[in-house]
Formats: sequence, structure tokens, C-alpha cells
Amino acid sequence: MQQDTESKDPIRRMYLTSNSFKSICHSYQKCSEAIRYWTESDRDEAPERQREYTALLYELEQEIMQSLKEGV
Repeated sequence: MQQDTESKDPIRRMYLTSNSFKSICHSYQKCSEAIRYWTESDRDEAPERQREYTALLYELEQEIMQSLKEGV
């Protein structure tokens, strides 16, 4: 008997069933990519951009956790 992985993985289930959760996840991914970019950048504004994206990433993490808690 095959196990239903969706029922065992709430993050996967939320991602597949909630457009708002999927959007938050995509934003989280883009934000992570931006942090990597600015971490490797030599531009003068890199430290400030890295701080901004790190703060945004934290906010997105909180949104993800809240969505999972509420089962949105």
C-alpha cells in the first residue's frame, strides 16, 4: 500500500492547495536568492541590501509559520 505523502507533509499539502501559501514560498525563495547575491556583491550598498533582505526573510518565515499554524 502506497503512503500518501501529502497527508504526512503539511508544508507540501499547503503548497499544493493554497495559492497564498505558494506565493509566500516563492517570495521566500526569491529573497534567499537576493541575500546570496548581495552577500557576494562588492557594491557599496551590498551590506544594507543584505540587511534589508535578511529582515524580509525573517518576516516571510513568520508568515509561513503562521500559515502552517492556522492551516490556511
